[in-house]
Amino acid sequence: MPDSISLAFISPAFNEAQNLEELYLRCRLVFDKLQREYADRAPLEFRFMVADNGSDDDSLAVLEDLNRRDPAVVALANRINYGVEASTGNLIEQAGGFDLIVLLCSDLQDPPEVATKMVRTLLDCPELDAVLGVKKRSAGGGLLRLARRIYYQALGLSSRRPMVPSGFHGFGCYRQEVVVEASRFWDSTELNVRQCLANACQSPLPIEYRQADRQRGKTSYQGWGYWPEALRALVSGDAAVSRLALMLGSTALVLSSIVGLFLLLNFLGGSSGYGGGIPTVMGLVLISFAVQMLVIAMLSRQIEGLRMGGFRRKVWFRRLGDGI
Repeated sequence: MPDSISLAFISPAFNEAQNLEELYLRCRLVFDKLQREYADRAPLEFRFMVADNGSDDDSLAVLEDLNRRDPAVVALANRINYGVEASTGNLIEQAGGFDLIVLLCSDLQDPPEVATKMVRTLLDCPELDAVLGVKKRSAGGGLLRLARRIYYQALGLSSRRPMVPSGFHGFGCYRQEVVVEASRFWDSTELNVRQCLANACQSPLPIEYRQADRQRGKTSYQGWGYWPEALRALVSGDAAVSRLALMLGSTALVLSSIVGLFLLLNFLGGSSGYGGGIPTVMGLVLISFAVQMLVIAMLSRQIEGLRMGGFRRKVWFRRLGDGI
């Protein structure tokens, strides 16, 4: 039995001054409950780490106040807004020294109370290495929820590694080795954070939860902000280019074969009516050439991605508190 188990609640934040205090208190309550339940086993140590992504509200001031009141609170103050993906990737890397890590959103849409079951499962089941939160119900209207479901499916298909569970966006509890492996994926590939986490797991347990509606503050992705990030994630998947190239090449081959056979049968039957068929042949050649060039361009993009993988923008930050 270990002397103690460090349980860290980690969360990226951008302009979440209205939510951070409540997030901390609810995570504390979850920890206190777990600590009482497992008092006869290895004691638990509380950590609360938030990466403030260059907020322009009072988020950092709230975190500094929490740190003064509780030394277990750690804030990573990013120099600028690096975007939620880069900030979360760096946050996961900095949390690699903890035994159990709960990653959740700071907007309270991932209920901290769900983490009680997640942590309890990992403490009781050593054969599992992670518990993944899968949204049974997403916030927002029906059209937005449908778009998210399609996106999750497409996101899973864009990776050669195991598919990302539909509805999984990163919320979950992970053992230290999973977080370390996810950080390695983040540094050496172009996978996004949720792909890194899902692919770093070897024996995860998905559990469903209902995502709460946002009560205070605004999401980092406003309006069209969702779409550029979604497109980037799909295109940068390590299997996206090769699978799309294979689909285009296969489709072009089948269609060219069908058209060629049709033209040959018309020619042999004397009913082609193309005056030698030169325009048709030229058109087919040009279309085939265009498809081949597209496939070559896509494969070149994949090769370049593999060659330059891991060259992500470095996140500069200062650390407030040591979590001791």
